[in-house]
Amino acid sequence: MRNIDLETDEDLDNHAESLSNWGRWGVDDQLGTLNYITNEIKLNASKLIQTGKTISLARETDIQTLRDNTSLLFPNKDEIFDLLVGDQGCAEFIGSSIHGFNITHLDSLCHFFKNKDEMYNGFSTKELIKDGAGKLAMENVANEGIVGRGVLLDMPLVKGKSLAPGMNFFPEDLSKAEETCKVEVKSGDILFIRTGAGRKNTREIRSGLHPNCLPWLHQKEIAVLGSDGASDTNPSSFERWNLPIYMIAIPYMGLHLLDNAELDLLSRTCQEENRWEFMVIIAPWRYKGTTSSPVNPLVIF
Repeated sequence: MRNIDLETDEDLDNHAESLSNWGRWGVDDQLGTLNYITNEIKLNASKLIQTGKTISLARETDIQTLRDNTSLLFPNKDEIFDLLVGDQGCAEFIGSSIHGFNITHLDSLCHFFKNKDEMYNGFSTKELIKDGAGKLAMENVANEGIVGRGVLLDMPLVKGKSLAPGMNFFPEDLSKAEETCKVEVKSGDILFIRTGAGRKNTREIRSGLHPNCLPWLHQKEIAVLGSDGASDTNPSSFERWNLPIYMIAIPYMGLHLLDNAELDLLSRTCQEENRWEFMVIIAPWRYKGTTSSPVNPLVIF
């Protein structure tokens, strides 16, 4: 496994292109690393079902959480929930920002740019208009969903305790987690990395991957990266590359990121089952032109 020290903005300037998948699946590709998931991988994932035990990796979200999540980006949007009660029943309107640090969601490849003009695979940012993204948006994923082999790397098992928000981990920690969890991360895997900080991760302070992990992720050819936070550590020592995992994974690698997954129950279940691989199904809403979607990832043992 190639080791690269990515400690400064200049380091990322020099190595960003070596982590790119542009053109790997053709000039028209909008799926990025989801291309690693072959039909054979899906069939093999189904063979991991042994007990039928099923758990959700989505966080349960109440109305106040939706309000809090939206107020971060849209402070003037007060009326995001209305319960409409009639004589024969009730319905509601719920509006919320999907991004943030509360709702379990999957990011589209149009969410982050390489620069002000280009997105993943060279698509122009002019594709982004008020009515939605013309390229790299969520419908490309939602048309078929994501089905494959899921793997959990449980960092608290490696460290002996949950990571406090603000702490990060390195490629050697990921390799150690493979040994501890008795699992090898392979091409096409849907990888979940548990920090143990969970809901303690916030916009201001959170645990996650050190940028040195980027070559590891690239060489492992994972299809999706999920976290109980947002993958990046904060605070960061970088200035221009202030969200290095996001800023490389999405526009350079074409790697979809899944944020705010509920991984504590998954950890306990993996320990009970004594295996850290499982079948996983991720079904985004069939939004057209959006930068993300809420998801309820289902794991089947």
